[in-house]
Amino acid sequence: MSDGFNSRGFLDSANLYDAIYHFKNYRSECERLRQLIDSAVPGARTILDVACGTGAHSQFLKDRYAVDGIDLNEDYLNAARRKNPAGNYTRADMTDFNLGRAYDAVTCLFSAIGYVRTAERLGRAIAAMARHVDADGVLIVEPWLTPDTWKPGGQFIHTGQLPDGLVCRMSHSGREGNLSVLQLHYLRGSVIGIEHYSERMELALFSSVEMTRAFEDAAMRVSYDAEGLMGRGLYVARHDG
Repeated sequence: MSDGFNSRGFLDSANLYDAIYHFKNYRSECERLRQLIDSAVPGARTILDVACGTGAHSQFLKDRYAVDGIDLNEDYLNAARRKNPAGNYTRADMTDFNLGRAYDAVTCLFSAIGYVRTAERLGRAIAAMARHVDADGVLIVEPWLTPDTWKPGGQFIHTGQLPDGLVCRMSHSGREGNLSVLQLHYLRGSVIGIEHYSERMELALFSSVEMTRAFEDAAMRVSYDAEGLMGRGLYVARHDG
């Protein structure tokens, strides 16, 4: 049994990540993404997925587009490569990366932008993404919650199936300044018994003003889709001029 906070996050395991988030309807989300991308960039053929995680979106996009990705977690990148063997997946920080090419569409989904934690790093991340958007391309960013929509004290339970057993996660939400804080506790059961893990997740609560300013500072004009892919909204941006 493992107890207490781990130096390596529990969800650094791609298998555990996919088991916990099996409830996400990636197929439906990608149908909406295709509509947005094809409307903004008719004939689009290439996508860069920033903070791509385990590549769950790319498996539903790869038949239409050539999809590449970046992430900091090598285990996630390996999972993405298995889902999309034709893609190029690179270990990189979203606030400072240079792949040496541009794409028809650049995406940053499932609120991964919240992990940058500060407005300064938000600006750097949006600028880095913008540099990888083709002149006629589109940048699509799915935000985390805003300061006025975050509700501390919430509790949630998610469960998932693993090849060798089950995993259950219970979370409790808090707030520290501009950060939403999630205390996460996991029970993983297998034939050898039950293990307990816990960790802390922090995501910035950026306002719509802060988000919009980051795009404008990167010389992009931006619009906001309030519904988005799963109710969290979407920022859709093009190069200005």
